[in-house]
Amino acid sequence: MGSKDTVQFVFGSFGGIALLVGLVLALAAFAAWRLLQAVRDVDGHGTSAKGMAVRAGLTGSAVSYAALAVFAGTLAIGVGSSGGGAKEALAKAFEAGWGEALTWLACALLVAVGIAHLFKGGTAGFEKFLSVPAESRNWLIPVCQFGLIARGLTFLLLAYLIATGVASLEDNQTPGLATALEAMSGWRFGWAFLAATGLGLIAFGIYAFAEARYRRIEVR
Repeated sequence: MGSKDTVQFVFGSFGGIALLVGLVLALAAFAAWRLLQAVRDVDGHGTSAKGMAVRAGLTGSAVSYAALAVFAGTLAIGVGSSGGGAKEALAKAFEAGWGEALTWLACALLVAVGIAHLFKGGTAGFEKFLSVPAESRNWLIPVCQFGLIARGLTFLLLAYLIATGVASLEDNQTPGLATALEAMSGWRFGWAFLAATGLGLIAFGIYAFAEARYRRIEVR
């Protein structure tokens, strides 16, 4: 399932309203953190071309998480938005002849994000922002690296699926992580790739918890 499917699943579970309210607050806080990273440059990316590109990516992340927070919020108050606005906007863009440009732009963004995750995981570039205790470093850092690499590979796979036409931005369900995992399941030995990716995404979850616990945040 995708992000919105997950939110709807939480909403329908035991204690769904309480969980959903917590999720709305958490998503809004994460969007605010991403915006703080971009605007106040708390990680010191600077104003070079590379630094501004990273900060633009952080701004885009803030917008996407804020949108997901709004979606969860509408469920919590009973509006039950289906996110039709974004689909309608995409449909109008394709009708106006911008479909091909949007498709390649989406692919380029996914490739950039995927490569960034692979580089961050492969070099353990995130380590300089964390204050991890010595007794946890030997196992936690490799787990975080594995999680980032697994997530990066799913972004690259999704870019490939969109570029080759297997997944389309015109589909009723905009391609996401679920699309990549479904395609992976159809490969030869797909179950093994799927299991490895599942473990990798769990590892990415551990990385997110490590960020929440050990992240150094230096704001003047």
